[in-house]
Amino acid sequence: MNRINQVNFFQTNHIEPMKANISISADDTNVKSFKDVFCDMMVELNDVTNKPNEMTQAAMQGQADIHDVMTAFAQSEMTVQMATTVTGKILQTYEKIMQIQI
Repeated sequence: MNRINQVNFFQTNHIEPMKANISISADDTNVKSFKDVFCDMMVELNDVTNKPNEMTQAAMQGQADIHDVMTAFAQSEMTVQMATTVTGKILQTYEKIMQIQI
């Protein structure tokens, strides 16, 4: 018997389902509004976009590696692209909702 036949490919006991904390009750204080979630994302976006500047200054002083600076720039660029895409999708959805006639 070869090794491929010995492996059980269908064993899924190590996979756990995602545990989403979704609640609709008005008593739950952990539920954030869309505004709060969006504001939190903007604060995080601001932090990520400011990090390359801080890393560049640290690299000039010899306190940071150039690879870390380039990683921070790449992460910042990807985050801005993602934020732009999400904002565009939100605006498209809003426009579609506004076109719905009641």
